[in-house]
Amino acid sequence: MIQHTCDSLLDNIEFLYDNIGTMKRILFFTVMILTTMVIFAQSDELAVQSSEAPPLMFAVAPEPIVLPPLSDELAPWFAAYEQARTASEKLVYIRSVIERDFEGAENFYARALDRLLVLYPNLRTPYELDAASTGARLLVAKLGEAQYTDAALNIWRVVEIIPEAITRAEAMIALGRTGNTTYLPHVIQVLTDTNYSPQSDLYVRENSERLAYGAIRSLEFYQAPEAYLPVFIASVGWYSQRIRSQAANTLAIILDDPIETLLEVVLGSGHSYHVKHAALQTSENSHSSNEDKARIAVAALNEGWRNQTGNNFQSQELFQMRILAMSMIRSYGTDDPAVYTALDRSYREGSYDERMAVIQTLASLGTEDSAQLLSSYLRTVHIRRLNNILTPSDERLVRALIPALGYVGATGRTHSRPILLQVEQSYNWNIPVRNLASNALRQVDS
Repeated sequence: MIQHTCDSLLDNIEFLYDNIGTMKRILFFTVMILTTMVIFAQSDELAVQSSEAPPLMFAVAPEPIVLPPLSDELAPWFAAYEQARTASEKLVYIRSVIERDFEGAENFYARALDRLLVLYPNLRTPYELDAASTGARLLVAKLGEAQYTDAALNIWRVVEIIPEAITRAEAMIALGRTGNTTYLPHVIQVLTDTNYSPQSDLYVRENSERLAYGAIRSLEFYQAPEAYLPVFIASVGWYSQRIRSQAANTLAIILDDPIETLLEVVLGSGHSYHVKHAALQTSENSHSSNEDKARIAVAALNEGWRNQTGNNFQSQELFQMRILAMSMIRSYGTDDPAVYTALDRSYREGSYDERMAVIQTLASLGTEDSAQLLSSYLRTVHIRRLNNILTPSDERLVRALIPALGYVGATGRTHSRPILLQVEQSYNWNIPVRNLASNALRQVDS
């Protein structure tokens, strides 16, 4: 009985042991399956995360670049380029392909730039960073030269990612050469920001000027009217003469007739007197019509009096702007009646030189309104002569006013003849002045 009980106990223990082993194996496999599922889930999540590019400031979501297949000549070069693990090694292949000048090499350059930008965030040493910057500069230059529009996305990424100003400038120039306008507003913004950020530190200033140069050259290739204003501001801005000259040369390439843009500058409240004056000078040198040049000249003459300042330098800037405006009005003429109000104010409130410019301008216009104003000025001087309060400047003015009325001639006879007769007949004036009046009367009566 005892033996039977022991045998049964041993059998149960053996059965239990076998079941425990089975349960352990089941538990082990279950754990393995769950672990594998977690790993795969994490791998999928990581794969999704790693495939997402860092967010960039684009106006629209960039389209994926679809590139034509490489030629049989270039395929081995690109394979070797991809196997290169450092930027300095990749630079060797970039230079080699450029030196060999393969046909269709722009496909290689586009792929090479894409791979280089992927590698760039992982670079740490100055040597490798410099190699990557040099490689990017060479690649964007070749892509711009080839007008490879499909590479515009990566070319702009160079501007955003790589800090060296010379490389960013080359990238912006390349964008302009491609003609892809997607990033035109971005280039305009770079130049606008630089225009209004003058730098005193020499190193920062040099880098800012490089950026400005790159943006200006880029906009020169784009030839977009909306680029005119920032390039104009650069032409009169804080930059060195080299950058200002480049901007001035670019203006004529961007827009033949910039009057509307320049008129906004002259009349706008957000520009300094220096910039307003420069806008008038630029209009004078533009290919705009004479009528448009006269229109902006009249606006500038009025603007020159609308803005008043106690600052001597600014007052001189406004004076020079009014003098230039009158010179342009003499050259191109105008039918705008608003000109007479501005000219009258210049005569009454301006300096001697400005008064002389007004007399010349009214004579050149040769209208009845001109004769009316000139006659009133001569009458004022004549009264001062009669009252013996004539100044030396009045003596000089009268010698300009009388011939000016003669130049206007018969058009202004109603206004000019009476005062000319008074001067001619008055013994208060010396003989030379009376002779001038006689000559002017002959012109008026002819």
